Amino acid sequence: MTSMLPSVTQSNILTALRSFLLGILPNGVEVIQAQDNRVPEPSAPDFVTMTPIMQTRLETNADSYQDVSFTALIAGNTMTVSAVAFGSLAVGQTVFGVNVADGTKIIALGSGVGGIGTYTISPAQTIATEKMASGSKIFLQPTKIVVQLDVHGPSSADNSQTISTLFRDDFAVQAFKASGFDVTPLYVTDPRQLPFTNENQQIENRWVIDAHMQANPTIRAPQEFADQLDITLIEVEAAYPAV
Repeated sequence: MTSMLPSVTQSNILTALRSFLLGILPNGVEVIQAQDNRVPEPSAPDFVTMTPIMQTRLETNADSYQDVSFTALIAGNTMTVSAVAFGSLAVGQTVFGVNVADGTKIIALGSGVGGIGTYTISPAQTIATEKMASGSKIFLQPTKIVVQLDVHGPSSADNSQTISTLFRDDFAVQAFKASGFDVTPLYVTDPRQLPFTNENQQIENRWVIDAHMQANPTIRAPQEFADQLDITLIEVEAAYPAV
């Protein structure tokens, strides 16, 4: 079964969020993912933990198609592309061809970055130069992601105020855009104070904020297209003589 992972992963979303938080909070404030077993609290007095708590579909799937037609040869695990008629090659795409083994996938880029050049494929095989294809059906599900931010420490009230102010501004939109991931901030809830009891049964200051973001992950499935038809004529009388 072909693995189909979303183009925007939870790791990507948390990376974008963490980058934003580190950029607006004072130096020394740590930002980590929560629910990590056998890991103690950060040693810094002020820190933020991130806990993904919800993924909500925003609309019905939007499906699209992308076809790629190219000429290449394969020697072992290396596919050498000599010409591209249309489309662009990428890691994860399935390669189709008359002599190409079923399930052949591009697993790494070589000198090629979408067009002419070399690519690493699997499984290994040997194929002379021929026309190949690498079509896909693309499924897009816009999704709202909610991450709970637990803002700890003596400065937690001030830090949560900074987060709630800047997250709901174009400042945050531009910061997330700079991450390179298809994630954008929507809004945050108002900070609420929820005391935290640590491992020594001591009460610590903690303010909780729910950060709402939109991600637009796509999932690709292999799709063959009939770009060219080879028609062979059969003489009916010759094939089926009259009785």
